[in-house]
Amino acid sequence: MSDAKATAGSEPEAEPLTKRLSKASRKIHNVSNSLVNARLIALFSDKDLYAKALGCFYYVFVALEAALDEALKKGDADVSKFKDVLKGGLYRAPGFKQDVQHYLGATWQAQLGTKSQALKDYEAHLASLGRSSPALLLAHVYTQHLAMASGGQIVKRWARKIFQLPDDVGTAAFDYTGESNNTLRSAFKKQFDEWGAAQPQELQDQLLSEHLAAFGHNNAIIKAFPLPATAIIAGAIRVTPRPVLLVLVALLGWCLAFIIPWLQTKLQDLAGVPMHMRY
Repeated sequence: MSDAKATAGSEPEAEPLTKRLSKASRKIHNVSNSLVNARLIALFSDKDLYAKALGCFYYVFVALEAALDEALKKGDADVSKFKDVLKGGLYRAPGFKQDVQHYLGATWQAQLGTKSQALKDYEAHLASLGRSSPALLLAHVYTQHLAMASGGQIVKRWARKIFQLPDDVGTAAFDYTGESNNTLRSAFKKQFDEWGAAQPQELQDQLLSEHLAAFGHNNAIIKAFPLPATAIIAGAIRVTPRPVLLVLVALLGWCLAFIIPWLQTKLQDLAGVPMHMRY
């Protein structure tokens, strides 16, 4: 048989698990990005507000990493394969705690207040997976930890710039002091694909479902976080470049210059019309 015929008759190569997850989550990922970006504008108006939002995800990473640690402690074969990369720099909970303490001080836990139901639900879900199906926690690692190593770096740059932070404080959740974020991200993805290729289709499908569930929980937590209207306005002003802001203010002033005289004329006209004829 020729090489061409052998190639034609062979089984198609299975799609890597990370690619499957990425394709399946494209829509909800876009929704999540839109939610995060819209909220960040308001969060960057106030350090305390930003810190309280960080606190929500501090609890998420505490719950996820505690479940992973318990699986490692019990010697779970699947989670144990990822021990080196997890312990080698991917874990984020200590960094989140350091940031929240920096912004809110010694009373940070009291200032974070009561957890939302959305946050409690996610904590409970992660704890349940840890007890019944530790391997499925890896889908949440793929979603949460790799997001910190990629898109989280944009949040880090914004926080440093807007809050004018020194290099050594305020962004520990996004800092990688050993291996670089890109190195850790690539190492986990490679290992995840190699491990995933050996798993039965049923488990791969469950991992895909958990990946989507992670986005769903994230979005619910973000929506549940209260944002004052004043913070949204202040944040928009703060992140808008000054030249653009000046143009917008000028346009607003130009519009008002026409609208106010028009309203005055209408009110004067209305004042001269008998009450029963105004409607």
